[in-house]
Amino acid sequence: MNKSTIIIEKRGAGYVCTASGKFGGGYQMARAGLDPQSAAAFAAREMIRYAQSNEEGGDLIAPPEIMELVPEHLRKIDAKPD
Repeated sequence: MNKSTIIIEKRGAGYVCTASGKFGGGYQMARAGLDPQSAAAFAAREMIRYAQSNEEGGDLIAPPEIMELVPEHLRKIDAKPD
């Protein structure tokens, strides 16, 4: 099982993102925004990019102030049925 994972963390004055994709691709510690709104928009885009295109789906892990701003359907994307 190779679910995608997007992790948003608070670092200094802003937020950073680590992403892993289906085939082991991704990145670590990319700038995700200086405020919760920017970081939530970044997280939503990355969930679309990594998790919606993955038949195994994906999960978003982020602080509460980010999670509450990300649309619910983009917080956890279930695997596509066979």
